[in-house]
Amino acid sequence: MAKELNQADLIHGDVPEVFGEAIGGKGTVYFENVVIDNLIDAVLELSAAAWAHHDRVLVLEKVLEAKGIAVSDEIEAHLPDDAEIAARAAERDAYVQRIFGSFLRRPTGDLPGRDVMDKE
Repeated sequence: MAKELNQADLIHGDVPEVFGEAIGGKGTVYFENVVIDNLIDAVLELSAAAWAHHDRVLVLEKVLEAKGIAVSDEIEAHLPDDAEIAARAAERDAYVQRIFGSFLRRPTGDLPGRDVMDKE
């Protein structure tokens, strides 16, 4: 029978590998709490991705406007076909993995830069 996890297991690093990669050697250490580090990584990645997309949209709109294309009207009128819908779904999945992938890191009990409580 599988052992049921509790808060002490998470603090001490007794988390099964199925919950994600070990964070002992990978990932930036900001605070003593792994969950907060994961949240910061996700927010930083999301912020960078959001700005990169926003910047590209601004450039695209300028280029299209210079060519006389009514960007807003064209975007609102666009209806994607099945292939485009599938391609967008794959891109969305990769985007979500980049943003929230850090949540798959799990404590190992060997956390560089962190003080881990002694096991009771």
